[in-house]
Amino acid sequence: MADAGGILPALLWCGIAEITVSKTNDTTEDFKSATASTLRALAGHKHTDVTFSATETIDRPTRATHERARLPLPGVGMDSKTRQTLRGSADAKALHLKHHNQTLHRQNAPMDLTASAVFDALEQARVESLGMNALPGVAHNLNHLLDEKCKKLGFSAMDHRDDTDMPAAVHVLARLALTGEPVPASAKNLLALWTPFITEKLGTQGFSNLRDTLSHQLKFADQAKKLIAKLGLIPALPDDDAGDNTAQSNDQLSSPPDGADQNNPPETMKGQQAQDAADDSEFAQSDNADGMDGMEQTAPNLEQSDADTPGELKNTPRGASGPGGRYTIYTTQFDEIVDAATLAPPDELSRLRALLDQQLGTLHALVAKLANRLQRKLMAKQSRSWLFDQEEGYIDSAKLSRMIANPTIQLTFKKEKETEFRDTVVTLLIDNSGSMRGRPIAIAAICADILARTLERCGVKVEILGFTTRAWKGGKSRDLWITDGRPDRPGRLNDLRHIIYKSADSPLRRSRKNLGLMLKEGILKENIDGEALVWAHNRLSRRSEKRKLLMVISDGAPVDDSTLSVNPANMLESDLRQVIAWIENLGQVELTAIGIGHDVTRYYARAMTIADADELASALVERLEKIFAV
Repeated sequence: MADAGGILPALLWCGIAEITVSKTNDTTEDFKSATASTLRALAGHKHTDVTFSATETIDRPTRATHERARLPLPGVGMDSKTRQTLRGSADAKALHLKHHNQTLHRQNAPMDLTASAVFDALEQARVESLGMNALPGVAHNLNHLLDEKCKKLGFSAMDHRDDTDMPAAVHVLARLALTGEPVPASAKNLLALWTPFITEKLGTQGFSNLRDTLSHQLKFADQAKKLIAKLGLIPALPDDDAGDNTAQSNDQLSSPPDGADQNNPPETMKGQQAQDAADDSEFAQSDNADGMDGMEQTAPNLEQSDADTPGELKNTPRGASGPGGRYTIYTTQFDEIVDAATLAPPDELSRLRALLDQQLGTLHALVAKLANRLQRKLMAKQSRSWLFDQEEGYIDSAKLSRMIANPTIQLTFKKEKETEFRDTVVTLLIDNSGSMRGRPIAIAAICADILARTLERCGVKVEILGFTTRAWKGGKSRDLWITDGRPDRPGRLNDLRHIIYKSADSPLRRSRKNLGLMLKEGILKENIDGEALVWAHNRLSRRSEKRKLLMVISDGAPVDDSTLSVNPANMLESDLRQVIAWIENLGQVELTAIGIGHDVTRYYARAMTIADADELASALVERLEKIFAV
């Protein structure tokens, strides 16, 4: 009976615990349902799909569409502060949906990357201020969310203004100025560090000048750009009466090709990249790649390639867009192939790598888990087998019983045989265009890092490459074309920049910091995919490995405003199709692609499309598993 008396309370305790856990789970689900319903009601879009993700964090820029909004995943047994933070995150996204016009925003966004991010921050401050001024409950939630953001970003521990992320700081300062809310303790240090700078640039009114235009997005955007110009992020805007003369002196760069509808840009113009721009002069000193010691030199004019080099694209039509039905290039003298380590000093590379690791801390565990799964499958391909009926080796235990039953049966042995695993090299070619900036490029970098480490363990060499341009809207190639009198249909009209983040023969430990370069402002510009594919293919084709895999990670079709403004609108896309067909027909390299939010299956025979960058890790592993299964 003593045992029974001890068991019964234990069973009762277990039952109570089970009921408590069930009740907690029900409470969490009820909270998620209520939060999602409130978001839809506040936004005025009852069909918005609200999801909760462990990778979503409160310090990320607010992004939501009428079709989808994503919130941080609430934990089991969360406290009241966590609940209020999640409510604030939901309110911020709801106000973004209610008061924000994405098309209008993109049309007015500055071209410079930093300026564009500050413009986004000011717009988010606007929509949040509208909700806070109208609804006290929303104001309470957003005040708490702002306090938590400031704590997470560590504003109170920063010693210098330059240590802060400018868009994040501007969002906080603008919100405080537009709503007149009390300054949270976590933001007082930020205010002290930034107030002298803001007063110097914007005057004593600071961001308060934006209050009169809160309810009108277009007028607010105009005022916001003037403030951004005063901050020195973009050139000073011309006066209204001088606007016509200024517009005529811009080389007509933004005009569409002949016959194109000005209100409907070509399909190849993707998302934000069609309006991102402004050449930054950070790398303008690299006038010619010929002066770079030890760097590989590009030869994009492939019709002049060495005919003896195996795998080169030589004397091959490159599309039907250019004059004479061929893809043409105006000049190659400003193109460069550059090692990532030369584009930033070592201390900056270390800082960017630390920032990359910090941004994607929650993703590391997921990618590592997927990578381990891939490693197990690869190691299984190298699994050992046995050769039986050998004269020497290990005793064949399966035949021992027969030998004992009949001693006249000859003892047999077995030998271990290792399955040959074909010598393999994999190239990851990552789109470094402006539309990849933010979370997509960060996830691509960390996935490339962990997959490279995984494949190296399995004896598979990995090369990580990136492709972009040296300038927005043409650079020195366009300047030369203008100097030459603007010949008709000049062909490709921008300066290529092909980046080697990690070569196949270099171990990852030497190149790990290089991947942080993708987060550097000014690196990501425009993308000319066809020539980048040829470059990556030719690097692979010259290697001695038996199997060569080329995986492209991109979020859209090729886009270069300078080229498309003076050539047929389908020139770059046609060239990409021609290059893909050439690689697939040649058969020296196995080609596959992953499109982020963009259907690349219309270009590549073996490809997949993912809706969001957060799916990239599983997509990469899935593609590699399918390839190695062959």
